Amino acid sequence: MERTEQVPAWQLSDGELTTELFAAEQALCREYARMLDLVGEVDHRGVAVDRGFRSTAVMLVRALRVSQREARARVAQATTALPVLRIALAAGDLNREHAAEIASVLAQAPDSVTPDDLADSETTLVALARQAPPFTVRKVAQRIRSYWDFDGADPDKREQDLARPRREFRYTRTRDGRMRYSGELDAEMADLTEQLFTVLAKPAPADPFGNPDPRTRSQRQGDAIAAVLDLAARAPDVPVKAGERAVATVTVTLDDLERRAGTVVSDGHTPMTVSQLRRLCCDAKVLPAVLNGAGEVLDLGRAVRTATPAQRRALAVRDQGCTAPWCTKGPKWTTPHHIEYWTNLNGGPGGRTDIGNLASICETDHHIVHHEGWDIRLRNGTVEWIPPAWIDPQRRPLHNTAHDPPHAQAA
Repeated sequence: MERTEQVPAWQLSDGELTTELFAAEQALCREYARMLDLVGEVDHRGVAVDRGFRSTAVMLVRALRVSQREARARVAQATTALPVLRIALAAGDLNREHAAEIASVLAQAPDSVTPDDLADSETTLVALARQAPPFTVRKVAQRIRSYWDFDGADPDKREQDLARPRREFRYTRTRDGRMRYSGELDAEMADLTEQLFTVLAKPAPADPFGNPDPRTRSQRQGDAIAAVLDLAARAPDVPVKAGERAVATVTVTLDDLERRAGTVVSDGHTPMTVSQLRRLCCDAKVLPAVLNGAGEVLDLGRAVRTATPAQRRALAVRDQGCTAPWCTKGPKWTTPHHIEYWTNLNGGPGGRTDIGNLASICETDHHIVHHEGWDIRLRNGTVEWIPPAWIDPQRRPLHNTAHDPPHAQAA
């Protein structure tokens, strides 16, 4: 049979290009269905064993140069009764990724699932795969599997599991004071965590200079966890430590404190920079132990005054959330930041803790204002952020408009 020579893709019109693209994808699906037919027949006849291979999967790895994972997946799909799936594949209606997701979940069905229920699940997933990507099929398959596990579980054991859900958290501290952790959450807490990530870990809007959020997904999720912990630490009924909450004693030399440079040490023996101390002092009780050059304690001051509940409510009304120009977080995710910082931690000259010297900033942007050279000022009741010169040489002030209510249109 004479083969028709293909026209190079660059010579096709837009319409021809998309038409051939869809046709090629359907051809791939049909060829994969044919591949499964062949693999199934090879396994049924025992061809692999006759030729000295331990199994059909091993033969596929050697002969087709595919991975062990891919070989096992093909054998599983080829040897499992999945009539609806195979018909859809042969018609080019779904691809090999769809097939892998559907076959995987159906293979995990417990003995309590009846053949009719299994067939219904296959039909449901195939119908979904005809109009949705594999990721969506996987999510729905997980729900089906959860339903099977729940419906087939012993009622008494199920109630015991609900009474004492499996929640684990393991952590270690690194030499530089960081924390590495792992753990496990039950289904309810997993759903809640995903919901929080949906809101708190989404990419921030581009900044006023058009730069996109530079954080990776894992970094955004880490910031989301930090925001949740920061909010919990400010709850009025949080457990206390020695009668007070969020209390730390930090050790700093007078010279370093005045220069706003150098290193301080907390009562947990964790070193930090003075800029870190300044950020932490915005909304925590810190007992400063100020030393002279000989290491003698000059003063062990009283806890630094933080914003009162009334001031926080006033800030929520005035700022309506984080004041960073690019941020959309509401008031509950923010902490009060001192616009003019106090240079003497024991109540000397410096910024006062009053509304005119406070600005609402979320935990993520609090790091930016303290460590990236931004300045903040209050002008006509609006908090303005002044970028560092390396971002904007003219240092033009910016303010948040994301919280502005829509203005009524004139009649």
